[in-house]
Amino acid sequence: MLTGNLEYLISSLPNLTFSYSDTVKLEIRGLFQKYASNEEDSQDLVSILHDDASKYLSPSEFNRFKTIELKSIHLPNFRDSSVDVVAKFSKFMHHLKSELKDYRINRKSIESTGKLHYEILGELPENPLKAEEYLLGLQWQKLETLSLGHYANFSALTLYKLKLEVLLRWWQFDAEVGFEVFQQSLKVA
Repeated sequence: MLTGNLEYLISSLPNLTFSYSDTVKLEIRGLFQKYASNEEDSQDLVSILHDDASKYLSPSEFNRFKTIELKSIHLPNFRDSSVDVVAKFSKFMHHLKSELKDYRINRKSIESTGKLHYEILGELPENPLKAEEYLLGLQWQKLETLSLGHYANFSALTLYKLKLEVLLRWWQFDAEVGFEVFQQSLKVA
């Protein structure tokens, strides 16, 4: 693989910022659609990224790239990855999920005995939507830290994909829809 090709790919991708604004969402979606020369709005942005990355990565690198996903990054095979940033982020996510599980299990005892200390989790907001946004913010911060020194290599492209997935997850949140689901769950119980 020629480095110049990957430099071209990464430099042509839209800049990602941790923002929920409609302007940023429309700009990023529009640039991805334009970049992919695709008028179809329904195509997933990660799929567009995969399509473009396949042109610049070797088949083995591309297969590895496709398997790296935010929803499964905490699994053991990623914690043992030969790609340093993948292994570090996987370990971070595993630790974060462990702390979150512990927090949820001990929530009642925390209320009666005071707060427990969590290394990564910190102080989780009470509001479920705010808590999810907070957790995504922690993930974004870690990805930003890991990005330092990676500008046009496989690690940079992988970190970009993970940031995109964090944003897409956040952008799916809808307070009204969430409240309706919550109300429906109360009726069932």
